[in-house]
Amino acid sequence: MHIPVLLNEVIEYLNLASGKNIVDATLDGGGYALAILEKIGPEGKLLGIELDGELFKQTETKIHEAGFEKSAILVNDSYVNLKTICEEKKFEPDGIVFDLGLSSWHLEASGRGFSFKKDEPLDMRFSPAAAKTALGVVNQYGPEELEKIIGEYGEEQFAGSIARSIVKARREKPLMTTLELVKAIETSVPEWYKHRKIHFATKTFQAIRIEVNDELNNVKKGVAAAIDVLKKDGRLAVVSFQGLEDKIVKEIFKKEVKGGRIKLAVSGTIRPKWAEQRENPRSKSAKMKVAEKIKV
Repeated sequence: MHIPVLLNEVIEYLNLASGKNIVDATLDGGGYALAILEKIGPEGKLLGIELDGELFKQTETKIHEAGFEKSAILVNDSYVNLKTICEEKKFEPDGIVFDLGLSSWHLEASGRGFSFKKDEPLDMRFSPAAAKTALGVVNQYGPEELEKIIGEYGEEQFAGSIARSIVKARREKPLMTTLELVKAIETSVPEWYKHRKIHFATKTFQAIRIEVNDELNNVKKGVAAAIDVLKKDGRLAVVSFQGLEDKIVKEIFKKEVKGGRIKLAVSGTIRPKWAEQRENPRSKSAKMKVAEKIKV
């Protein structure tokens, strides 16, 4: 079960109240959506967006079973298309929330190779309709390109040796599964690196996933679109889990504050309280930034 991170803070800072219209741009397992629907009551509407078709169906069923069928407009699409979706649905949001973290479902149950702990095909697509796969990235990208991706998107200090090891391993036979990739990474990092708290394959897997799904560009497009569609005095909350995404959100907010379209609803970054971190270790790296629209 995906546990929504910073849920109480999202509810508080979005100023949720009966009759408000809210967008959950990353519907995921419905953790935020169900809590939001409780708060906005029968008069308010939730527009929920989820890219992954399989996850979308599961969450749609969950929301309908909870009795919110009439209050929820659910769309199987990417949040990149947020502006178009709002226009088509004639939806004017009072608040928008993004959870940019990787879904627990993708890691544990999708079977698409997101986790280095399972032996699964190298896929890593959020949408099975997408053309690019982890299999293609790992087996077709040149060593310089792999090093660049692993270094920039994974912020991995051993990006060069990992890239060379992948290229060497695939010369013998293509790398088809997650564990084959983990083995290639393992042979390229020092012994001490294998015994740290963070698994030695974490950053490389993150980098490949970001490349496959074009995640950083999507964050730029999605957050920019959210600011466009928000009503005056509406709030935007963005929860991120890694530095690159947080930096993008920070830069967009800074630019829009300077341009006079938004103000920061909260100065700086909101982090989970110790009690939440203890209960849900996944929340430790979460950072939330909140903006308020002041000029249309």
